Amino acid sequence: MKKRFMNPLYFSVIISFTMILSIALAVPVNANSPDIDDEEVCYVLMDSKTGRIFAEQNADTQIRPASLTKILTAIVALENGDMQQEMKVSREAVYDIGRGGMNIGIMAGETGLTLENMLNVMLIKSANETANIIAENLAPSRREYMNMMNKRALELGAVNTYFVNPSGKDTEKEDADHFSTARDIAIMARHAMTIPEFRKIVSTEYYEGMPATNKHDKWDPLRNTNKLLWYDNTYPYTVNGEEHRYTVTGMKTGYTAAAGNNLVISATGEDGMELICVVMHVMTANKVYGYASELLRYGFENYGMQKLTDAGSTVRSVIVEEAAGDDNILELVTESELSLAMPLNADITAGNDIGTRLDIPSAVKAPVRKGDVIGAVEYIAGGNVIGKVDLIAAKSIDKALAATAAADPEPEDAEPEQHYSYAILGALLAASGFVILRTVLKRISRKLKRKRYEYRYYR
Repeated sequence: MKKRFMNPLYFSVIISFTMILSIALAVPVNANSPDIDDEEVCYVLMDSKTGRIFAEQNADTQIRPASLTKILTAIVALENGDMQQEMKVSREAVYDIGRGGMNIGIMAGETGLTLENMLNVMLIKSANETANIIAENLAPSRREYMNMMNKRALELGAVNTYFVNPSGKDTEKEDADHFSTARDIAIMARHAMTIPEFRKIVSTEYYEGMPATNKHDKWDPLRNTNKLLWYDNTYPYTVNGEEHRYTVTGMKTGYTAAAGNNLVISATGEDGMELICVVMHVMTANKVYGYASELLRYGFENYGMQKLTDAGSTVRSVIVEEAAGDDNILELVTESELSLAMPLNADITAGNDIGTRLDIPSAVKAPVRKGDVIGAVEYIAGGNVIGKVDLIAAKSIDKALAATAAADPEPEDAEPEQHYSYAILGALLAASGFVILRTVLKRISRKLKRKRYEYRYYR
């Protein structure tokens, strides 16, 4: 039985590191909570990089999302459509915007508008007719587009969401047949921000890209409904007595009489940490921005990007089989550094179990080249991988000559016909050699006989 090399410090290092992570990465128990006194409000504060939740209230309550619906409408359009596709504008799309629904006055039969135009107007001005136009042009019917949206929501993990229209308008039914949750909206928003075109659109304060059409000679500039993007889109927070500023990077507003005021905001701190804040079901006017600002302040003042590992840090040593010489110990080091959002207070006790998991093959065989990816180390919270770094070889190790020679013989599974061809060729070569040799010997024999004959009778 082969013995596997085990670094004597390995278990102690991993156990200690896991304990540190459990303390550092857990949601704080004693940290101050967001100052939101409305028990009916639904909210989530999420780390954009990992999807971890830093604060929540009524996060899984199913409620009407209003125009936050358009985040998913945009995701499906960006993943399936052509930005330069010209949109046909139907009468139904223009008029089916709901009571008091936001619109910019697009007319039935208007031409010259593209998917890019509609996405900008939908996400920046929240116009309901643009959501209908997108759905009718990217699917055979709005109903089929809704099937695409609901299917995509499930794929993303938004399991408590079901939409019946692409704009988020209030439905005529008294029961909430168009619903989502603060957690699901955060999940969809996080994915949307990985799409470059979405990120670009939702960060725009003014949209002036609407072209002249057969119905409009020009359009007025359209200002984003997200007021946190207006003027200076940076806001203060304080860490250890020092003032810093976070930058609002965009997202989406939503309001209907039944849904109340809803808002999604994304923002980035000075250290690069990006947070996604979702606030829903705020029935008092103008409070939704205050709640969102309070959640972001809480997030940036209690969490920050912390480096967990540097590039080139040794994680484990392994024995390399069939190595040349005695130097068969290989260090596996991290290929890159990894930073994650963690509590800023180092004395906070754990609330979640955070751990590490090594993904390394059971056997590593020579040859190995420096920089080869051998495995990975994963960081896990709540059963989910929240970070991963590849492990690479710290040096090259050649293969032993004996092992190389042993690996060179003819494969056992070679085709029988190949063996036969070699045997026939060998036999032909041997026969040819025999014939040539016999001919040469006969000639030599005749010459010797002639010389003896001449010597006997003509001397």
